[in-house]
Amino acid sequence: MTPMSLRAAWKAFGLMLRVPGYAYQWSRGYRRARSEFRRQLVADGVPPEEARELAGLYPFKMGDFIEAAREAN
Repeated sequence: MTPMSLRAAWKAFGLMLRVPGYAYQWSRGYRRARSEFRRQLVADGVPPEEARELAGLYPFKMGDFIEAAREAN
């Protein structure tokens, strides 16, 4: 293997180790944002049931990104 391909393989390996952490951070941030969105809706006078339903429509779930990546391949 050439030094360039070894360097690329090492970087790819490092990325594979970091991606699960990035996905976890994204998921936690998404849940936190959705929860805050729901709390703000309730604070603005939206009934809790409707706020929960609207928070479920909060955009960009991790599954949406995974599905888009699968469709791209």
